[in-house]
Amino acid sequence: MALPRQDIEFRACDGTTLRGWHYPTRVKSPCIIMTHGLAGIRHFLLPPFAARFHEAGFAVLLYDNRNWGDSDGEPRQESNPALQQTDLYDAFNYAVNLPGVDPERIAYWGTSFSGGNTIYAAAIDKRIKAAVVQAPAVSGEARSLAFKDRIPALFQDRAHVVAGGERGRVPCIAHSQEEAKLGSASVLFPDLHAYESFDGVYECGGRWENWVTKQTQLHMLEFEAQAMIHRVSPTPLLMVIPGNDFTVRTSSQLQAFGKAREPKQMLFLDGAGHFDIYRGDYFEKNIAVQIEFLRKYLHDSPAA
Repeated sequence: MALPRQDIEFRACDGTTLRGWHYPTRVKSPCIIMTHGLAGIRHFLLPPFAARFHEAGFAVLLYDNRNWGDSDGEPRQESNPALQQTDLYDAFNYAVNLPGVDPERIAYWGTSFSGGNTIYAAAIDKRIKAAVVQAPAVSGEARSLAFKDRIPALFQDRAHVVAGGERGRVPCIAHSQEEAKLGSASVLFPDLHAYESFDGVYECGGRWENWVTKQTQLHMLEFEAQAMIHRVSPTPLLMVIPGNDFTVRTSSQLQAFGKAREPKQMLFLDGAGHFDIYRGDYFEKNIAVQIEFLRKYLHDSPAA
C-alpha cells in the first residue's frame, strides 16, 4: 500500500515559499516534479496523475506555482514564466533531500503553460533524466498575432501599475454557459470547452479565483518555448499533443515537436481538446503512455 501524501513547503532562490505535496515511497525511487498550468492550482485535475504515478512506484513532488494557490508570492494570480522556470531548479534541490528520492532519477513534468516552463527548465537543467509535457504552451508569437488588438491595453495597464494603480484583472473563463457558447467574451479562455472543463474547480479543495492579472497576458506574449525545445536533448522528452486543441493550437505543438531533437516521443490523442487529456478515456491512454515512458528512462522501481 502506498504511503499517504504529505504537505510540504520549500523556499525558492529569492526567498518565496512554495507549498505542495510529497507522495513518498518506502524505498529509494525515481521522483516526478509536477506543476500546474496557467490559471490552475495543484488541487485541480492533477491529483489523479500524481496518484497514478505514485501507485506505479514513483515519488512525486506536486506544488503550486508562486503567486498561486497555497504558495506565497506577489502579485497574486500572476504567472511569470521566467520565475516559474527557475523555481523548478529549486524544487529539484528540495526533492533530492526528501526521504526515498533517488537524486539520480528525477523528471520534470508540466502541463499547458507549465509544459512550456518544463521545456525551458529541461533545456538548461541536465540533472534531470526525463521530461514530460502535455498540451504545452510553445509560442507567444502565435498568440501575439491573434491578440494584437489587445496588446496596447496591456502596456497601458503596466503604466497604470507603475503610477501606483492596482493591477488590471482578466477573467479566466466566461461568467455563464451562454456567454461561453458565444466564444467572444474578453476572458483568458473564452470557449465552451474551457468553461465546461473548469467544472469542479471551486470544490477541489484549493484556493482559486476566476481571474489573472493583465500582466500575465503580457508575459504570455514573451514566452517562446519552441525556441528552446531543441536544447532539451539529450534528455528524453515525451510530448502529449491533443489532436483538437484550440487553447494551444495543435498545429503549433506539432511544429514545436518537429524542432525537438532525439530522444523524443509523441503521444497524439486524436480528437482530444486541450482539457480532455485530464479525464476519461483520454486520461487513461495518456497516463499509461506516460508511466511507460518514465519507467523506460527512470528505470523500473519497486512498488511504493
